[in-house]
Amino acid sequence: MKNNASRIIDKEQKRNLIIDVAAKLFSEYGFHEVNMEMVAKRAEVAKGTIYNYFKSKDDLYSAINETRLSKLISELEKKFREEENVLDDLRGFVIHVFMFLLKYKDFFLIFQRTRLKKQQLNSKTLEEKIQRLKNLLINILQEGLDKNVFKEMNICFTADIILGMIYSAVLRNINRDIHDENVVVEREELFKMVRDSVLARLLQKPQLNGKTILLTRSLGQLNDEAGRLMKLGAEVISLPTLKIVPPSSWIKCDEAIKNFNLFEYVIFTSQNAIEWFLKRLDLLEKRNELYSKKIIAIGTKTTEKLMSLGFSVFFRPEKFNSKFLTAELKNLLKAGDRVLLPKSEIAQETIEKELIKSGIYVQSVPVYNVDIPDLEDIVDQIKLINEKEIDVYVFSSPSTFNNFLKLMRIENPELFFKEKTIAVIGPTTKNYIEKFGIKVQIEPIQSTYDSLIESIIKYFQ
Repeated sequence: MKNNASRIIDKEQKRNLIIDVAAKLFSEYGFHEVNMEMVAKRAEVAKGTIYNYFKSKDDLYSAINETRLSKLISELEKKFREEENVLDDLRGFVIHVFMFLLKYKDFFLIFQRTRLKKQQLNSKTLEEKIQRLKNLLINILQEGLDKNVFKEMNICFTADIILGMIYSAVLRNINRDIHDENVVVEREELFKMVRDSVLARLLQKPQLNGKTILLTRSLGQLNDEAGRLMKLGAEVISLPTLKIVPPSSWIKCDEAIKNFNLFEYVIFTSQNAIEWFLKRLDLLEKRNELYSKKIIAIGTKTTEKLMSLGFSVFFRPEKFNSKFLTAELKNLLKAGDRVLLPKSEIAQETIEKELIKSGIYVQSVPVYNVDIPDLEDIVDQIKLINEKEIDVYVFSSPSTFNNFLKLMRIENPELFFKEKTIAVIGPTTKNYIEKFGIKVQIEPIQSTYDSLIESIIKYFQ
């Protein structure tokens, strides 16, 4: 005989089966055309069995909406507990709701009829859940408004508009039967549209007005970040402290490409890794083989770079600091999986070491190196730095800090940075700089430039 626990599980499974079947029928034929006999026949259960779970067709219809909405809300609330800043919260909401509704498209089509009052139901619980979903978004918008990250707005109206954008994007995908790789592209475009519609603008409230911020990275990486800071009213000095060059040897990379068929996954951690690895693939006439790999992209810019080149991104971790990143990768990958990791010659081995501990085969190959720029190429920026009062010095890696010291001929870093404000991306950079006896004032929890900008704004409030 089955014990009580087994009976409870069987009962829950049967209820879920009825809900799944009914959702498909209601989405296909509409509320009025479906009856309980149709549901029973499709679910292969007796009509009386359905009434053991749902007292009427209205009750069943409400249960579909309430069950799926409860699941969606529960997943969103869990996600928000893990996020650390308002832009990540907004991104999590938009993309998760979009993907959830695409996954449960039968529910979505029913939900649309209910939401638009095409099918009237006297369900207080359902109305509460719809409002609760909207309140999650309202709370994000209010937080962004309080932190001066978002512009002034009518929050309730804006929440309705954003939800409408998400629902329209879902419906567009359902109607066009868009493939998975296009869904990834469109969900990112959807978030950008939402983000850009609520972000504070320079003409409205320049949070960094009058501040001078020094950015230090490679030349190609500075333009976008400088533009976003300038929109917030900052004067930006861009000093390239890194010059990207080939690795000291291509032997490891060429050997991995020769045996490319042995790898199922490829992890890219930067735009530079993509560009230099592709150069080598092109040289060896192997670029087409990359299209068949499951590509993991670390970071928004890395993802956008791959998509712009026509590659599908199999997985993009939600968080980019090493602790959460390796945890997400371990959940995705399993023991025995073979992973290729093109990277900088001087990059740390944190990712591969953690994955190898879990039995995952990881081969890291250097595809580029970093050098110091020639002085004659940056003489104007150095002159400007010596003339200006810098409010924030931004460093994204130990290399950017080391090369800054060399380019500026700073012999005593502790003395030079005394009473100066430093912002960093990532705990590795922070720990390295602090070894010089220097205090780091600004470090975002998420290792992204969006989070860094938000932290700089918060620091000056």
